[in-house]
Amino acid sequence: MEFVSKILFFFGAIGVFNSFLVSAYFLISYSYNSKANRIFGLFLLVLSLRVLKSLFYSFSTEEPIFFLQSGPSFFLLIGPLFFSYIINVVKPKIGIAKYWKLHVIIWLLIVVVLILVFPFSSNLVWNKTTLLPLVNLQWISYILLSTYFLKTSKSNYHNMSLLIKWLVLITLSMLILWSVLFFASFDFFISGSIVFSILFYCFFLYFIFNKKSAFQVFKKSNQGTSIDINKNNELVASLSSLMKDEKPYKDSSLKSIEVASDLDISLHEFSRLLNEVIGKSFSDFINEYRVEEAKHLITSNSKYTLEAIGNMSGFNSKSAFYKAFKKFTGVTPAKYKV
Repeated sequence: MEFVSKILFFFGAIGVFNSFLVSAYFLISYSYNSKANRIFGLFLLVLSLRVLKSLFYSFSTEEPIFFLQSGPSFFLLIGPLFFSYIINVVKPKIGIAKYWKLHVIIWLLIVVVLILVFPFSSNLVWNKTTLLPLVNLQWISYILLSTYFLKTSKSNYHNMSLLIKWLVLITLSMLILWSVLFFASFDFFISGSIVFSILFYCFFLYFIFNKKSAFQVFKKSNQGTSIDINKNNELVASLSSLMKDEKPYKDSSLKSIEVASDLDISLHEFSRLLNEVIGKSFSDFINEYRVEEAKHLITSNSKYTLEAIGNMSGFNSKSAFYKAFKKFTGVTPAKYKV
């Protein structure tokens, strides 16, 4: 049993350690130098301290070090920093985003006052039975508030951008972690560290193997300095209407510059719209529409051969049709027809 405990401690600790490294990278990196990324680094740092503290509590019956004796007060910074990150990404121009530092400083002052007035070592019961529930209530309140702003932002998109998907996933992860730390008893407090490590490595490995996605999520312009969200929404809506009404994808020789011209924007702006907002390459974006067209023809026009359906949908060869169809549906056209 002692061996199992050591393994659990190691797994929880290694996740927190790497989380500290990632947070430090966002705080000092020039490559990802932006206000939103700096806030994310601060948020991850404070959250890592929270998880580290739960890890130490799980393996200690006493509280001999100051780190444990500081109490749950500084946990009050997690929610405000998380909310500040979300709001600086989705609505960077509103007041609460511009004055995020003041917002966090106010909570920091509250933390200092609580530590001085209600020191953990002499107010153990009050900190655990009164302050900790209030901290958890504040944390979940900020998660729900962040969800509200995400929902209003997401509803404006015909297709969720990769950035919005990332924000949704990290918000869900926060909700999972909060639930584990809130409902877990002291005997199972290490579960919070384990869940944190699992979530951290899932995101970490995904971005390691999808560096393009990492760039799109954390690039310098992700807080809206170069991306006008309202304009993007209009362009996405116009693009969707163009695809549905005129069906240019049926042209097997369709080029991205032709679609950009139909939208009355430059090729560069159209490429940015696809890559940064919609999160797809031009070929994937067009082929998805072609596959949907092919599915419609297969189910409603059985008199056509599959090769003819592929040509009618805009594919220039049978092999390209089969490859794209299987990529987006998981089956070949022949199996889909059965």
